[in-house]
Amino acid sequence: MYKQVFIPGHAKADVTGLVPEHIVIAEEELGRPLERGELVHHKDFNKFNNSGDNLLFPLSRIEHQQLPAFQARFILSKGLYEEFLEWWKQAKVADEANSGVHELEKKLVQARNEKQRLLCRQEKAK
Repeated sequence: MYKQVFIPGHAKADVTGLVPEHIVIAEEELGRPLERGELVHHKDFNKFNNSGDNLLFPLSRIEHQQLPAFQARFILSKGLYEEFLEWWKQAKVADEANSGVHELEKKLVQARNEKQRLLCRQEKAK
């Protein structure tokens, strides 16, 4: 699930006119629509964090699939494995402590997306 924005007529809009927000941000930054096969990656893997510095684009599907392996190779090549493991342990503890917040954030995004769909249906009914 992604945050979505209402842009009826957008090439990547669903039937209710909603487009994933990260795609819109990437296209605005590029100054052009994403081409077929171009993807946007959330650097921190948080699909709700659509800040420009958290998005990596455009990526091909293969690049997007290879990215985690390259990240691991980089960590190992720089001798950062122990540091990474310590960070990972701390991140897991923080994620567990914030699990309620993450669930609430998901529910808020679902509600926002549902509201956009409802408004679209109402607009079409007029």
